[in-house]
Amino acid sequence: MLIGRDLECRRIDELVDRLSDQGGALLVRGEAGIGKSALLDRARERAEPAGARAVATVGVESQTELAFAGLHQLLRPFIGLTERLPDPQRLALEAALGINDRAEPDMFLVAAAAFQLLCEAAESTPVLLIVDDAQWLDPSTVAVLTFVARRAEAERIVLVAAARDGYPTPLRQGELPTLLLERLGAAAAIELLDREAPGMHPPVRARILDEAAGNPLALVELARAASAPGPERLFPPPTTLTARLEHAFAARLDDVADEGRLILLAAALDGYAPLDEIVRAAGVVGGRLPAVTVIDPAVEAGLVELDGTRLRFRHPLIRSAVRQAALPGQVLAMYGALAEAVADPERRLWHQAMAAVGPDEEIAAALESQAALARRRGAVGVAAAALERAAALTPDPRGKGERLVRAAAAAYDLGLIDAARNLIEQVEASPIGALEAARLAWLQQMISGDVWVQSGATRTFVEIAERMFEGGDADMALGSLVPIAHRCWWTPTRARTREYLVEAAEGMSFPEDDPRLLAVIGLADPEGSGPSIRRRTSRTSPQEIGDPVAAMDIGIAAEKAGDFVAGERFLERAAGGLREQGRLGVLTQALVHHAWAATHTGAWEAAEMAGAEAARLAADTRQPQFGLTGELVAALAAALRGADPDLEARIAAPERTLLATNGGPLLAPAHLARGADAIGDGRHEVAFGHLWPIFDEANPAFHRFMRWSALLDLVEAGRDEHLAAVAAVAAELEAVAERGEPPFLCLVLACARPLMATDEDAEALFTAALGRGASYPFPRARTLFSFGRWLRRQRRSADARQPLREAVGLFDALGATRWGSRARLELRATGEQVGRRTRDARDRLTPQELQIARLAAGGLSNREIGERLFLSHRTIGSHLYRVFPKLSISSRSQLRDALDGAAD
Repeated sequence: MLIGRDLECRRIDELVDRLSDQGGALLVRGEAGIGKSALLDRARERAEPAGARAVATVGVESQTELAFAGLHQLLRPFIGLTERLPDPQRLALEAALGINDRAEPDMFLVAAAAFQLLCEAAESTPVLLIVDDAQWLDPSTVAVLTFVARRAEAERIVLVAAARDGYPTPLRQGELPTLLLERLGAAAAIELLDREAPGMHPPVRARILDEAAGNPLALVELARAASAPGPERLFPPPTTLTARLEHAFAARLDDVADEGRLILLAAALDGYAPLDEIVRAAGVVGGRLPAVTVIDPAVEAGLVELDGTRLRFRHPLIRSAVRQAALPGQVLAMYGALAEAVADPERRLWHQAMAAVGPDEEIAAALESQAALARRRGAVGVAAAALERAAALTPDPRGKGERLVRAAAAAYDLGLIDAARNLIEQVEASPIGALEAARLAWLQQMISGDVWVQSGATRTFVEIAERMFEGGDADMALGSLVPIAHRCWWTPTRARTREYLVEAAEGMSFPEDDPRLLAVIGLADPEGSGPSIRRRTSRTSPQEIGDPVAAMDIGIAAEKAGDFVAGERFLERAAGGLREQGRLGVLTQALVHHAWAATHTGAWEAAEMAGAEAARLAADTRQPQFGLTGELVAALAAALRGADPDLEARIAAPERTLLATNGGPLLAPAHLARGADAIGDGRHEVAFGHLWPIFDEANPAFHRFMRWSALLDLVEAGRDEHLAAVAAVAAELEAVAERGEPPFLCLVLACARPLMATDEDAEALFTAALGRGASYPFPRARTLFSFGRWLRRQRRSADARQPLREAVGLFDALGATRWGSRARLELRATGEQVGRRTRDARDRLTPQELQIARLAAGGLSNREIGERLFLSHRTIGSHLYRVFPKLSISSRSQLRDALDGAAD
């Protein structure tokens, strides 16, 4: 019984007891000794009665550098099930765990594979994953567990993890349900102390209650120390409670013989070594092989227990106490002994590295090779740690600095900004070569967070890129310009600055149709580079591009140049290829760009699905800006359809986040969505208020290029009350269109002109607009609608019917519900009746449900759909279970007809 933890125990029990039907995740947080491990033990004990299988791992402070070490412990019982995984996932997981080297997996493909493996295991028996001291797990394992935790609720998988306060862990940033353990209240503390140490002398009892201050482990251990024979060891000099607990545990080592303490030290320094390796290492340090029975006193004292062939500390602080009680020389000697005793090459190398007392180039070089292997296995965080330790052992100052730069780059790639910053500070005292100095300067710029606001940032990035190019790494040079090119697209950058960046990129001697080059210049200067980009991208088709990243770059360039039709085709192919390869990080980006392009081509269903999926994946791939943009673009697609009554709720959450982080131009899609929603209802003044910030250079949401997307809405909303302002904006964009002829901007300008024209000129302008832009059905439908309205107001009702009929048909095909209703009203006013549009699947399903239904209608099984969407087949089945009644169908065979009716 855990005293004073009734609510906490109930929460654990409810989570484990429901495993036969559903899963979940829980992060237990609190200070050392607060009872986290006790709650995990309760979960473990609850597993068997609940019919679940419990597997556990413990983070070890000295083992955080081992790639996927914690994951290996958790998945070891299920390795035999890897044959059930699709080949890309199986090979990725086996490469990550060191079983084979036939793949160089994306980190998140490993996570998807681990999740699918656990789902396979849970098919027969529910799985309880228990993780203690999560703050000391290797970063690669934490990333996988975060991925699993977000998807566990629909599976028979429960993750219960414990993390100590005061230590960062990505699990705490993973938005997992959290249970914060507070100290016990006075009554519960007294009850616990009296249970553990009845009859204690009142002054000592009062002193323990005061010193422990409600910490359960402190109450137990300080009471034990006070009751132990010998000199008083209860109250050492003032220090932290954690240190006092370690002191109390260390006191219990006095009854353990020297040989037994050596075994405990070996186990403390290598949490993954089996007992035979630990005993051999202890024998190396002690001079003879000890008998395993020498640890019996430690077992009897409750310090450790034998768990199969492994020695398990009863509490993480005991491991720390054993480590602290050993002399420094003894610790170094034990690391050296472990390097001789362990069989695993990676652990052996790390023990050698920890045993080194001075520079050692041989070990440093081996660690650098290990870092490269870790990267190939998808463990970027481990690569960073290996390079950092390699740098510390490097005798040559220049080599030391260059390894530190590579370590900082690896940490930055993983999103560990504080770690990267600390490594960069160490570099500043070391001489480095020109290329690494340029890479260091780039990292400093990226980590500073000033890229988006500082004056002269473009010149700084160009100078850095030129140094990289001169240093012999043209690929790195071009890649270094991507962030500043993105800044140019998102922020109000001067024209000359854009041109300067384009000149720098094109001066690097890459072929003019290099996809990376096209993406950089397309982002940097869509107006000036547009004609050149469209000429270059027109030479190839998506089917000719084998590399999905190259297809993504071409797609980005095309859509930024105003050719959303070509952009959508390339980006759709890129997303499909990246999905097949399991490259979730880049897939997240491709989906956001695809969603943006698809909103312009009228493929709103695809846009909403892509944006929503990108938002989900961004949480796994640590790309918050792409996630927020994906949410807002999905909301824009929903607003264009006009079928989401909760649109404001969809916009509000990402908007709050952007406002809190000074998102500025990133807010523009939110204004577009609200404007589209209002204009669809004919609320012109409201729409104008939402849209004008995108055009107002004094407003943080001003966006030079999103004005192209907002122009037609703005003209319709403001042509009466705000005609002068609208005319000025239109005139400026007319000049842009004349210079660069971006297809989409030219089209919306053509559609906007008749709305601002006199009656004498309007008809000719409507006719001209309808003569172009067939690839963009929504602007065409709106022009047909506006033309029909204009004709009716000219008392030409008979002439108005044809454009209004076409408008109704196009609006219905697009799913533009409110526009369709408005067109029907206009048509009825001409004397012609049109039936109501039937509410279809796009109105009834969420984006994810629609995506799953489309794939199921295409003949894919639940398992195949799950593999494509990085979900389990059980989750897919749950979604389809909700889809059928929404579509008024009862079987999978009816899906195609139900969805085809919507498309028609």
